Amino acid sequence: MKNRIIFLPVPETLHEQLAYKTQDEFQINPGIPIPVEITGDTDIISLENLSIEMILSGMLRVIQEGEADPQWLEYYSCFVLALRPDILTRLKELKNCGLYDESFIKAHKLIQEGKTEEGLGHIRIFLEQRPLVWNGWFVLGWALRLLGRYTDGETAFRKAIELGGDTSDTRNELAICLMEKGDTVGARRELEAALKEDPENVKIISNLGVLALKDGDKDKAAAFFRTILEIDENDPVAGNYLKDNP
Repeated sequence: MKNRIIFLPVPETLHEQLAYKTQDEFQINPGIPIPVEITGDTDIISLENLSIEMILSGMLRVIQEGEADPQWLEYYSCFVLALRPDILTRLKELKNCGLYDESFIKAHKLIQEGKTEEGLGHIRIFLEQRPLVWNGWFVLGWALRLLGRYTDGETAFRKAIELGGDTSDTRNELAICLMEKGDTVGARRELEAALKEDPENVKIISNLGVLALKDGDKDKAAAFFRTILEIDENDPVAGNYLKDNP
């Protein structure tokens, strides 16, 4: 099935994403909508999570097919050329990695909706076709972890790291699997590595707090939760813990 184009209002964050470009080089026109290329039957796209790559991909598609007002086509052409002179090479790399693949998108959406078993089937299909894409192994590990299959989840996250997905999110998810298996030493190692990369990630700090509680160190746990509230004063986990353990 051919990907569809939908037109969205200009997201407020677009100006921030283009901050590195001067207004002399390119002027954003709030009256011209943003075309986005999507896979599947959903029209639900979060404007906040709309990446420049998704926007540019949609613009190139509209330019190629000419299915828009001539004024819009000229605007999209200027947008693409101003931002990414190398856009054709970059988009080819993105499409080759498969993140616009229907199986990948469906898997991610289903797992977010709590339909983990169904999502697991779709991500396995994706990995059969693209076994070297680390993002697929990450989603596989995520699904397995949610299903309580911590050893299998650990294997998937380690594969993701091996293939280039050594991110704070991957390390954090791997740590959760290790923690659930009782490997507190390994979990702490992964969480500390993740925190070094992303020092204000409250999910990682919260898991370090949970790990401290598992070790019986309430003072250390409280210190982690206080740190979380310094970053996000409305964090419910940290707030509730410190309320009950002042």
